[in-house]
Amino acid sequence: MAPQFDIATRAQIVTMKFLGLTTKQINEHLRLHLDTSNIRRIYEKATSRGFGKESPVLLDLHVNDSPRSGRPTKQTAEKVAEIEGKVTKDRFGREKSAEYLSREVEISSSTVQRILKRQGYSKTKPTRKPGLTAAQKQARLAWCLQHKDKPDSWWHNIIWTDETSVLLGQRRGGYKIWRKPQERVVRSCIRARWKGYSEFIFWGSFSYFSKGPCHIFRPESASERKRSELKVRELNAELEPLKKVLWQRKWDEKARVAKRRPSKQPEWKWSSKTGKLERSKRGGIDWFRYWSEIQMAKLIPFAKETGGVIIEDGAPCHKHWFVQQTYDVQEVLRASWAGNSPDLNAIEPVWFDLKRITTKKGAPETRKAAEEAWLTAWEEYPQERLQNFVDRIRIHIDKVIELEGGNEYIEGLQTRQRARNSRIYHDAEEY
Repeated sequence: MAPQFDIATRAQIVTMKFLGLTTKQINEHLRLHLDTSNIRRIYEKATSRGFGKESPVLLDLHVNDSPRSGRPTKQTAEKVAEIEGKVTKDRFGREKSAEYLSREVEISSSTVQRILKRQGYSKTKPTRKPGLTAAQKQARLAWCLQHKDKPDSWWHNIIWTDETSVLLGQRRGGYKIWRKPQERVVRSCIRARWKGYSEFIFWGSFSYFSKGPCHIFRPESASERKRSELKVRELNAELEPLKKVLWQRKWDEKARVAKRRPSKQPEWKWSSKTGKLERSKRGGIDWFRYWSEIQMAKLIPFAKETGGVIIEDGAPCHKHWFVQQTYDVQEVLRASWAGNSPDLNAIEPVWFDLKRITTKKGAPETRKAAEEAWLTAWEEYPQERLQNFVDRIRIHIDKVIELEGGNEYIEGLQTRQRARNSRIYHDAEEY
């Protein structure tokens, strides 16, 4: 049996044999190692199919390989459906290896891989989404239904805020390098992995037309901690008489509703349960640091300057009663928020961009370099891209409503035309 070649090679062999070239000349020209009998078989097959002096035009049918029966394929429609069913059944099926599937369906793992590849499957990282309880889905759905018909003027007035952690020495996203096998330990091919790197928290804010202030939370020194404790004591000294009056009114109202005085009169105790301010003993960003470094110093001035309405997530430092009371005292408006919903916060995708931008030339190895990179990236981040993130919130709202509060959809920037059509529609509604 003659060796198997592609159709172009067989056509060249037949043509050169027809022109009278020798076996040696054919092998040298095509860089083959065929003997005379193999070349003769290929040529005779072409002539038996009609090629020759009377019909010197070489056609595909003259040199096409004859069909071969071979052994019956194991990639039957039933087997393909069985494999696909096992993969798509549940989350555990998605994680099964080709070797595990091959034992279940009784075919080789390489055949399983070919079937899955032909069906469009590939092994990749799972999509990460926040887990949602039934109550959280209902809250998301209610929030989206409440805000789906808000006009552009409302969305443009929102101040989006959030914070993210930055881990030093790590680069965002997977990447590969070009190297030869023997260059594995060449210095330029090594990426150092350092121990003991710390992280910092980066906070930012923006509205549709204005990029707001940002802030880096640095480690709190012992002297700063002492000053904060003094400030908390001053605040408690001001708050205690006010809280005591409110506490007394509460108990008087309770006695009035019950129409009798309690046998044992309650005793006022100044503690966290009655409103006493206390700092977190675990460290980190607590209500005091958020109130002193962000709320009073940066966020409220920005909100008053732009006349914007603030949106914050449900972090404990945001929801502390003293932080919320400060907004009321300063007469700054806040919008309601659906918990555990980063897809409905326009600032969330900014963090992905900034982590990629600040590490594209390698992860900064010192805190100072990382802080400078983040501050520069925030300052240079285009306002137009921030506006695109705000525009796509409406599309996300439609998806959440469609999924009845779920988050099983692909997030991402939509086309300019789709966002533009959305703005035109809502402008017309507002008009």
